[in-house]
Formats: sequence, structure tokens, C-alpha cells
Amino acid sequence: MEQSSEHGIDVIGDLHGHSRLFLRMLELLGYQADGDSFTHPLGRRILLVGDLINRGPDSIGVLETARRLHENGTALIILGNHEFRLIQRSVAQKPLDDERFNRYLPWIRTLPLFLETATLRSVHAAWHYSSIQVLKESQANDDSFVQRTLDKETAEGKAVQTILSGIKVRLPLNPILRDRFDVPREKGRVKWWKNLEGKSFAECLYSPMYPNVWDQAPSHQEIAQVEPYLEKDKLVCIGHYSLPPEIEKVMDPIVCVDGCVTKDKVLWAYRHNGESRPSSKNLITCG
Repeated sequence: MEQSSEHGIDVIGDLHGHSRLFLRMLELLGYQADGDSFTHPLGRRILLVGDLINRGPDSIGVLETARRLHENGTALIILGNHEFRLIQRSVAQKPLDDERFNRYLPWIRTLPLFLETATLRSVHAAWHYSSIQVLKESQANDDSFVQRTLDKETAEGKAVQTILSGIKVRLPLNPILRDRFDVPREKGRVKWWKNLEGKSFAECLYSPMYPNVWDQAPSHQEIAQVEPYLEKDKLVCIGHYSLPPEIEKVMDPIVCVDGCVTKDKVLWAYRHNGESRPSSKNLITCG
């Protein structure tokens, strides 16, 4: 889906129900109240990289603000794994975590899985060429498509899992590894945009959620999932990875604006002004 970005785009990270920080970030970025929503005096727009809901105190408040921004043309929004899981539960006729989500589901299901403007691309976790190709005609408001994604072995199921949750490799099981939230993990997320053949776990893993560093490497079969991103292609804005404050958010051509607002109480954004190569000088935080 191609979108115009002539006035600049402010990319905001995973909100996870933190409506107050969302409003504070809009103010910090120069957006002003306009009726029941916000606009920017210079015509800038925001891009939300998914995961608007869950974990935080006010998912409904985030959805209401985001919907109004989207409907007045100020916001571009893509689906995260949390929104898509909500859609899957609805299609499978399973109870939702919050019944109030039903009011927003018809709108949520109009949002794309990824988008592209003249100068950037955005996807929640990984711009994986093969998966993007599989999903390029797919719409979240198509029940038959969503039904197929419920089976993770279908082409659509694998593709959705890849672009919304990233590419993962099995971790050494001795010792049992825990992430920064003390959750035991069997798999780790990798730097999907790089050529990882022959690289160690220390070089492959993106989010440094594991305190150990290993000299051994993932299997060739698992690394074969990775399709290195072409340097000549547009910069890509992502969320999802819960990066600690000390970890670089800009790794050309990738900008990750997810600093884990739930744990660190800091929201990240990137001010994109049409540049072809990203700069850490354009990062903004709000806490």
C-alpha cells in the first residue's frame, strides 16, 4: 500500500494501552487539538507501527485517539501482532480480553499489515520479501484469509507470523535463558535484515534480551529463513522488539521505535523528513 509522505512522518512506537504517553508525545511532536482529534500545523502525519493495545492501563483510550487521527487523515496505522491476534480470536469466535474491543474491531480490520510511502516502509516486526509477496493482496477484513492464518503451517499463517513477530532461532537450552522480563525463552529474535550465515548467537540476536553471549551459531536451516534486506531499498520502520534504553534504535536501514513502554515507561518516536538513510538524531523520547 503506497502512501504520500510529502510533509514528513512522525513514527511512534508500540503504545500498548498507554494513552497519556500517547497524548504527551503528540504534543511534543507539535500536533494540536483540532475538534475531537489532532492535526499538525505543517501538515505532518504520524505513523503507528502496531501494538496499540494490551498490557497498559487504557487500550480503549489509545484506540479512540488513534481512530480519530486515522479518520481525519493525520495518522497512518499498521497492524501489530496484538491487533491481529484480536482479529483471529474474533473470527474464531473466541472471547476477547476486553469486550469493548468489539466496538473498534470493524475499524481495526481495515488497517493494513504493512505499508510503503515514497521514502519509507513500515511493518511491525520484519520486512521479509517472500512473506510480503504472499500477503500483498491480503486484507484483515477478509474472514477466509484470517481463517487460513489460524493454521501456522499455511503460507498465509507463516507469512503473518514472520512479518508480525519476526524471525526466530532456537536458543541453547542449557542454561535455560530468560529475557529482560524474566520469561524463559526457547527462541530468540534475529537481525533479519543482515546476512547471518556462519554468525554466532551474539552476532545474530537483535533484541539483547538474554544476558549470555555464545560463540556457537544457529543451525543453517534456521538461518536460511532470513532474506537479507537490500541496502539500496528504503529505510524500514518497525516496532515489536522491546529494546532497552541503551540499545541502538537506528541500525541503517532499520529504525526500531519500540523501547518497551510498559516496562521502561518511555515512548519512542522517529521524525522522518524524507531522508533515505536514517539518523539517530531524529529520535525523540517521551516519559
